[in-house]
Amino acid sequence: MDFPLLYCNGSSFSSDNYHPTNNDAIYVNYVANKLNGFVLNKSFPGNCNRSIIRTSVHDLIHQRQLNPNQKIIAIIGLTFEIWSEVWLEDNKPNSEELSNFRTHSFTTLLDWRERLLNKLDILRFSSDKIFKKDKDPVFEKFYTKYSEGRAYFYSPYAERINLFCDLLMFTSMCKKYNIHYIIFQSSKSEKLKQEYLLDFFSKELYKDDRIFNLDNFGFINWCKENNFEDVDPLNPMGHFGPDAHEAFANTILLHKLEETKQI
Repeated sequence: MDFPLLYCNGSSFSSDNYHPTNNDAIYVNYVANKLNGFVLNKSFPGNCNRSIIRTSVHDLIHQRQLNPNQKIIAIIGLTFEIWSEVWLEDNKPNSEELSNFRTHSFTTLLDWRERLLNKLDILRFSSDKIFKKDKDPVFEKFYTKYSEGRAYFYSPYAERINLFCDLLMFTSMCKKYNIHYIIFQSSKSEKLKQEYLLDFFSKELYKDDRIFNLDNFGFINWCKENNFEDVDPLNPMGHFGPDAHEAFANTILLHKLEETKQI
């Protein structure tokens, strides 16, 4: 095929289903327009980093099998490290590649650590719309225990180390299957102090100029710095409209693709 495939994966910040104004108006669409390409956007609200990477591995290998000679460019927007997954045996997946995994976040509260240590609720189970099982007391009991346990042992260092390890393996897979890529953080990651594994993996990872520094650059931060308006001001995480996505595609993504000689 002569036209390139523009593959996108991420969370709500790159999903064209989060807000009606963003239908087919995500940064990947504007990149595809410039390159006369076809878009496959697998982003969805609540998607976590492990899911983003795992489903991208599946999708990109599958697309390479279907189209051995097509140019494929993956644009990966990473999300918050506090989000993870659980496996539900009776889950009905929206697609086969999602399998029985479902997004898990042990809290939506900013003061969750203080609340946890003071034996206060951090989950607000009744407002959790992902699982819709709040009428099942057994599920609620163990879901709550699991969430509190994960909160207690949560470490940004562990999350970052595993993410960097996953990214190193992901980029190796992309090189094997001749897949171009850009990887960046949707919102800047928390800056961490020195730690052996973190430093070791980050030095290897940042030898690749197709990967933006996760601590120093984020799509949301870039939008705010350039005074784009949030389409969902009630959500403090930050979601932006077509004008921000188009500018980001033209100013950042296409420039990086040219700079790294991928287009």
